[in-house]
Amino acid sequence: MLFTNTPSVDLKTLSVRIEQHLRDHRGKYIFQGILFIMFGILAAAVPSIAALNVTLLLGAVLLATGVLQLIFTLKARTHWWSLLSAALSILCGLVVLWKPVDVLLAIVTLIAIFLTIEGFFELLLAFQFRTARNWGWMIFSGLVTLGLAVLLWIGYPAVGILYLGWVIAINFILYGLSLLMLVWRVAT
Repeated sequence: MLFTNTPSVDLKTLSVRIEQHLRDHRGKYIFQGILFIMFGILAAAVPSIAALNVTLLLGAVLLATGVLQLIFTLKARTHWWSLLSAALSILCGLVVLWKPVDVLLAIVTLIAIFLTIEGFFELLLAFQFRTARNWGWMIFSGLVTLGLAVLLWIGYPAVGILYLGWVIAINFILYGLSLLMLVWRVAT
């Protein structure tokens, strides 16, 4: 067992345990890292399909959890609020699976709205801190956030769907690389 509930474990002991675990399971981490990198490259090659697949997965998860919640609620004869919650999950899951492109566009729209508002808030906050050193970084962050929002609004909807796919791709590739670097660092 990697982690125990003993409160007296010091950092050095924990570090030794973690490194031993990584050495013992090195192959699994390498396989997982390579797999994530491959899926990341695939998502980068076809970002719109990656974004659509994530949307479909969301719909399937909502539907499955709603059905399970409905079954457990009916068997346990619990509160009708649980029935409403199950019905909501099932309904949302069905809508996502029935109209995945429309749901994906709605997600892109929400992100564009969020980035627009967040960009303005970041700029306002930057001006609040204008007497502090390096407050220009906050202005920079606000401008970049607004720039991302403008990119989504100008290229809507295609850029937004590609954007989500690229975010997924970057996440997969970086996670895969981090797993590889983690076991490489321990192995040397």
